[in-house]
Amino acid sequence: MRVSAVLAVYNAAWCIERALDSVLAQSRPVDEVLVCDDGSTDGTPDLIEGRYGAAVTVLRLPHRNASATRRVGTAQARGDWLALLDADDRWLPEKLERQLAFLARHPEVRWCGTDGQLVGQQGVVRHSWLEDYFDPVRDLAGDLLPPLVERCFPLVSAMLVEREAYQAVGGLDPRIVYSHDYDLWLRLAARYPGGVLAERLVEYYTGPGTLSRQIEARYRDDLGLMRRVARGELGRRPGIQRIAAERAAALEFDLALVALRAGRAAETRERLWRAAAHGPWKRRLLAAGGALAPAWAHGRLMRSGWLKQSVAAARREPPRLGPEGRVEDSR
Repeated sequence: MRVSAVLAVYNAAWCIERALDSVLAQSRPVDEVLVCDDGSTDGTPDLIEGRYGAAVTVLRLPHRNASATRRVGTAQARGDWLALLDADDRWLPEKLERQLAFLARHPEVRWCGTDGQLVGQQGVVRHSWLEDYFDPVRDLAGDLLPPLVERCFPLVSAMLVEREAYQAVGGLDPRIVYSHDYDLWLRLAARYPGGVLAERLVEYYTGPGTLSRQIEARYRDDLGLMRRVARGELGRRPGIQRIAAERAAALEFDLALVALRAGRAAETRERLWRAAAHGPWKRRLLAAGGALAPAWAHGRLMRSGWLKQSVAAARREPPRLGPEGRVEDSR
């Protein structure tokens, strides 16, 4: 079983050595390392080639986005499995060894991730990434589409994907800038069993240029994905389609609040009407009330402590998994 490590980098001279050192220090060595450079202007490709030589293949590409850049690397990878890593993260030494052992125990699994720690400049910020998504955090294998529709729980840098499965679902979509990872996981989960290791085998770093900081753009991308799932584009499964419709309404609600803060009254009203269509009744009433409120009242609402409390109460709880990994309805 050959494993190709594929990294997408952009102006990563400040962190790329940490990432590549962790790849090359694996207890189960990778068979190939591909670094896809997204048109860096800080000398990142030269730094990599100067330090690592033939151990790492650098693909010098024009600047586009992380999805388009990584797509080129995955297309050129020769491994049976693709191990993804962002330039500002690192693997623990036994990461690949543990994942491959998991796959040996679960041969039906075609994509799997692990838990990890969130690390900032001052050290560990959160000891378990997955504890916000699963209670308790434990190994899972099988149909992971239900919890995945609820929340995007995989860490890109923890993911190991069978190349044939990746190609069968069409790979990364270069048109999706911020939620390209979520889009890929959804398409994989709709077609193949997945896996989650409870072990914390990745350190996920916060730093300059982190995509997750682009909150509004990510919400918009996620909304598009949920609409596709709700329409049945990933399969006709009424329960999952209902969850996706509710998530789409929740995202409309969040985007309405963003628009409200920015003073975009027409967009706020339109999104609140759509948010009122699905989800918990408290949020639906709040959305409908906001849509009906006159524009002059929106400024007062933004300064209202009541609104903040009501929004927090109206948010949906994260999914809970039953003993067999099935999603339990929280209502």
